[in-house]
Amino acid sequence: MERLTSYLRLDRSSSLALVDAIVCAAETDMIAWESPTVDSMLSFPITRALKLAEDVRALPENCAMRDGRKWKSLPFVILHNAASYELTPEMREDTHAHLVVQRGTDVTLRQIQTIVDEYQNRVLEDYRSVGIIIRFENGRAQIGAALRKKDPHIESEFYYAAADRRTNTGWVTVKRDSEGLRNDVELFQHLIDIGANETRMHQFFEEHPALLMEARMGIPISHRPNFVRPSDWKPDFAFSPILGPQSDRMIELLELKGPMEKTLSREQHRGFSAKVHAAVDQVRDYDHYLRYPDNLQVVEEAFGYVPAKSKLAVLIGRSPADDYEREVFERRQAELNVKVITYDEILQTQANQIKRVRIPPFLAPTRIV
Repeated sequence: MERLTSYLRLDRSSSLALVDAIVCAAETDMIAWESPTVDSMLSFPITRALKLAEDVRALPENCAMRDGRKWKSLPFVILHNAASYELTPEMREDTHAHLVVQRGTDVTLRQIQTIVDEYQNRVLEDYRSVGIIIRFENGRAQIGAALRKKDPHIESEFYYAAADRRTNTGWVTVKRDSEGLRNDVELFQHLIDIGANETRMHQFFEEHPALLMEARMGIPISHRPNFVRPSDWKPDFAFSPILGPQSDRMIELLELKGPMEKTLSREQHRGFSAKVHAAVDQVRDYDHYLRYPDNLQVVEEAFGYVPAKSKLAVLIGRSPADDYEREVFERRQAELNVKVITYDEILQTQANQIKRVRIPPFLAPTRIV
């Protein structure tokens, strides 16, 4: 708790993060403080959480995330016990925080999901008010190329344009309900079944970034950085940490190949195919030139920092067809320091959500720009 507001106010990492809510667990017992200077009321977790919520709401307007959303406007959720006797009616009325009684994991997560959905709907209305183009189709809310801000000084209740690092030139899904999730899964399944080429798959991931974000647990950044040397080299995707770079300043680089490419060879001593090895060499080259002196400026512009460590991955082909091929795949993977991912693995992360979670529909504005 003590580090949160200083992180948001002073740490550059917070400007490179991308989250939808701050959730504070305040369901513990009273805290004993040895220092006589600490207000006794702040010994109660719920009281300290409410004070923290006030501090977050008081952050400067320019304290914003990678996509320009202001930290001060983010939902602040406080989990507490039903028997929190220190939570007075006045406290409930005077706070902007969302007070959620901790009952069970599923119930609590559904309550948080509802709070985040309401917040995201308000953000969409706010985007429209500052001239960002929005469209709603097939259970998805998408924003267009107006993110290339004509006026970098625009700001609103939720949005601070100068902090927005996005560079998309086409439509990007920023919110989806259960219908949108199902449509994403069906379209993705269709594309890999028909063997869509690398260019089409890249376009799909740019338009629907949640698929890669959830599969790789990072913020997908497409075709950046564009290296100065070798000229015009650029990775297909890079992934920066969701909470911003920490002390290890990690980045993940991903080389994208088509779903119909073979992952295993047909040689007597079976292993990864020539296509896989070529993709591995390619992503290793990008990692090598990432810290090349001539490229440091474009790297920092792309990510907001110069990475100190890298994780490397290749997305290619379909999952092995039988137990023997799976054993070969896993054995060769253990010998390699680059992660080989199949399209079926990405698909599964999304299909699992359909089985596990029902995402409520969002309310589209009556007037669509």
